[in-house]
Amino acid sequence: MAEPRARRAGIPISVKLILATSFVVAAAVGTATWFSTTAISDLTTSQLEARRLAGQRAIERESELVAKPVASSAAVPLSVTKIDEVQSILDRAIEDDIADLVRERKTESKSPPERIQWLVVTLPCVDKDCVVGKFVTWSDPGTMASRKAGKPVDKPPATVPDETKLGALKAKLADGTKNGDVRQAKVDGGAIYGMPMIAAGRVEGQLWMSVSTKELDDQLQDALTKAEQSATEKRNRSLLVSLVVLGIGILLAALQGVQLAKPIKVLTMQAERIGAGDLSLRVPENRRDELGVLAHTFNVMADEIYALLAQQAGKIALEKEMELARQVQQAMLPPETLDQHGPLKIVGHCMPASSCGGDWWTYRKLSNGRMLLVVGDATGHGIHSAMIAATARGAVEALSGIDERLLTPEQVLRAIDSAIRQVGEHNVLMTAFAAVFDAQSGILHYANAGQNFPYVIKLDGRILGEASIIAASGNPLGDRNIAVEIRRGSLQLRPGDLFLCFTDGVVERANPSGKLFGDRRLRNALLGQPLPDGDALVRLRDLLVHTLAEYGEGAIADDDITFVLCQYDPPDVPHTRTSRRGAA
Repeated sequence: MAEPRARRAGIPISVKLILATSFVVAAAVGTATWFSTTAISDLTTSQLEARRLAGQRAIERESELVAKPVASSAAVPLSVTKIDEVQSILDRAIEDDIADLVRERKTESKSPPERIQWLVVTLPCVDKDCVVGKFVTWSDPGTMASRKAGKPVDKPPATVPDETKLGALKAKLADGTKNGDVRQAKVDGGAIYGMPMIAAGRVEGQLWMSVSTKELDDQLQDALTKAEQSATEKRNRSLLVSLVVLGIGILLAALQGVQLAKPIKVLTMQAERIGAGDLSLRVPENRRDELGVLAHTFNVMADEIYALLAQQAGKIALEKEMELARQVQQAMLPPETLDQHGPLKIVGHCMPASSCGGDWWTYRKLSNGRMLLVVGDATGHGIHSAMIAATARGAVEALSGIDERLLTPEQVLRAIDSAIRQVGEHNVLMTAFAAVFDAQSGILHYANAGQNFPYVIKLDGRILGEASIIAASGNPLGDRNIAVEIRRGSLQLRPGDLFLCFTDGVVERANPSGKLFGDRRLRNALLGQPLPDGDALVRLRDLLVHTLAEYGEGAIADDDITFVLCQYDPPDVPHTRTSRRGAA
């Protein structure tokens, strides 16, 4: 036995165990941390969104509550062109809103909170192309404070929109929402409102109002910052706990890995010796854990390998003998090339289902243009059947070597029966068909002992046409319990007739679904095929072999397959359609 090549040492199993455990613990802790952080973030986001929506709805309600009274109270003085009174109403609305915010916050500041950014009053549109009516008056926190302090204000600040800007805001209001007479639209930093100013059922003007949401946005941003800080603190605590758990896991894995590495190393050394071919060594089995079970398994494996090697050696020797027997059996069969004896052309095919088979066939060229053909099928297949087939073939050869006149179909089958009756302790059965072709007269003499009925196929203009069977049965040969019964007869062949003899393995070839090839498919495979010369007979044999293989779809054949094609083809005789001639 060749010396095994030394293997380079790899990563120790203890290191692998530590790394694997560390990875699993880290993955588990990391996943848990990620899920918890994500859940906290999602919860915080949803809470902030709910808070923002609630604040916006509150501002919208309060803004509508401010806009409606202002529009209603300012409509009357506007209808009589009392602009100063309209200004006072607007200033008072902004002042009251600031006072309400201060009370809500319960704080006093040098810069009081401002929710209403500005209020603007315009007249209704008169012209057809008018977008926004004439600018009347305005108010904003700065203007209100100046007027309250007695300072005159001549023009609105830049933060208050003029008629052009009001036209753009009107387009936004058209795309916004409407609640009764009040329209609302969102803009950067807040929202704008617009509603008609109606007095005595008549529209006297349009009130415009801008509301800031900066305070709400600042509160939300502050809450988001605090939430992110809280989430970061929780994530850091989770990571710290994860690192502690990971360290403990690595420590435990290291301790366990060292404990497992020592006995595994001993077991590996013993296994390498067994792998080197020293099957006499055994590993200790004193441990009471899985390693002890593994050691016992190694010892059992060594015993089984020893027995398996002995069986393998015997199997190899048997396979060599089987291959030799197959070669001998194939050498006993006629070659698969076309042969001719006068007007008789013959070619065959024999394929055993295993290394050796029970099917066989042979032919002998006799004097006066005669030819003997024998096809046999011993029970089953394998070495036993091959030995029976060889005995039967030997009987034919022995008989033909004595006297050619004894080679009648019936006498050949009786010689086979006599030979195989003496083989073994049990009945060995064989079906067989024997025929003697007389080329001069075209008469076929035959005898059948349980073989499948052969076919005679007419040739119509060198095309295979109608097929008929030679219906002669008889019982199989070699049965010690009953006398052999052989059916014989003769048949007049016409020029071009094709004779087909086959074993049951042909028609019983099964596909993967278990359906048999059958006689009908066999006849259909032959009918209509051209047969102009001897090469065509070989092609016909190959076609039948291919058809059987294709039908099997790769499934292993259950029985040997053998068939022989023999054509009676005398020269210078036309091949035309004729009626049936002769009896089987």
